Amino acid sequence: MNDPEAQLPSWSGAAHARNIASAALRVTYRLHPHGMHHAGAAGPAVLVCRSEGVLAGAVIHATVTRPVHVMANAAMMAALKQGMMAKAGVIPVADAAAISAQRSARAALLDERAVALTGSLVDPAYLLAVTGAPLVPLVLLGAEGRVTTDPPRPRSRIDVYCFEPITISVPGDPLRAATRAAVEEQVRQAMADVEHVAALRSGRA
Repeated sequence: MNDPEAQLPSWSGAAHARNIASAALRVTYRLHPHGMHHAGAAGPAVLVCRSEGVLAGAVIHATVTRPVHVMANAAMMAALKQGMMAKAGVIPVADAAAISAQRSARAALLDERAVALTGSLVDPAYLLAVTGAPLVPLVLLGAEGRVTTDPPRPRSRIDVYCFEPITISVPGDPLRAATRAAVEEQVRQAMADVEHVAALRSGRA
């Protein structure tokens, strides 16, 4: 499973980004994290957050209680420079197939790190199937502006819900399309369920 050509993202960069984002966002917004202990303190974890907002990565850095390698969504790719992302331990998605991004993320997971997938550029099925890492659902509410490339208004309330890890069943060879489709369906259902719960808890349902 070792991939000598995969570029391992910067762990120190992710740790530094966590400190910077926490200080900056807590001055600008009213952050309300919930259940962050579910992300754990060590070991591989695939955090899945379907927010397409440009601040999704920064909000995750600011609220999750461990360094996380964020896989960029489309808004982040449009707004942030490659060098800036690299320094923050962010994994860019440079091509439609996200091959290099998934290789970097897999290498990080095999190194017992946490990776957060944001938006819809990369489906988590492959990483969950080949690494056996648990799915940790994340739901961000209030973290987007009118369009995905706009941040929310200053002093907006942002709720971040982290849910209990889920062990995904991998029914066969993880490289087969049918296996990944089965994993995708489990992820889709899990995310739909937690997004509904988060909306109810926040009063935004």
